[in-house]
Amino acid sequence: MKKMFRTKSSEIAGVCSGLSNYFNIDEAILRIIFIVLVFTPFPIVSTYLLMWMLIPKENDEDNYTKID
Repeated sequence: MKKMFRTKSSEIAGVCSGLSNYFNIDEAILRIIFIVLVFTPFPIVSTYLLMWMLIPKENDEDNYTKID
């Protein structure tokens, strides 16, 4: 099972780079989508902050128990 992690080599929080690795999408495309969605009524800022808090960092997977 593929797991989602925020990467350490990122610009701000690693959410876009983690999502791009998980979905095999170019990171620049996801950043453009996030920037465009900031100017829409969709609450993307709160969604980004929520993902920042919930998605673990790349090297933190040892601190979490594996649920299978």
